[in-house]
Amino acid sequence: MGLDTKQINNLCTGVKLAAELKSQNPTLRKFLTVQGYSYNDEGKEVGLTNVLKPGVLKNICFEVRCYELSVDYFINNWDVTEDVLASEVYQDDIKGIDALEKELSNYIQDYSVLKPSWLCDDLL
Repeated sequence: MGLDTKQINNLCTGVKLAAELKSQNPTLRKFLTVQGYSYNDEGKEVGLTNVLKPGVLKNICFEVRCYELSVDYFINNWDVTEDVLASEVYQDDIKGIDALEKELSNYIQDYSVLKPSWLCDDLL
């Protein structure tokens, strides 16, 4: 089972998807995020527009991030920066849905757990 049409459309319009995973450490929370982006004519990374256009998938790259963060940041509502993460795995420049699904399969088997990040406690 792969990403569904709604998830792909969300990624193509700049919506970051996220899921909370089970951490081996009870003092940490673990998250998986995936986001799409593109490059402009000068080769600089740019965000995606919120309008779904035909053929947009040909020009999108994806980034996948899996990280763990102390529960203290959630309890105390502290700001989070990358330097306070307990662990992080980051992969970018993933081209195509098939390659994205292959990368995601390293973390999850059921892609339906990926929801827009505002529905998840993802702090990054």
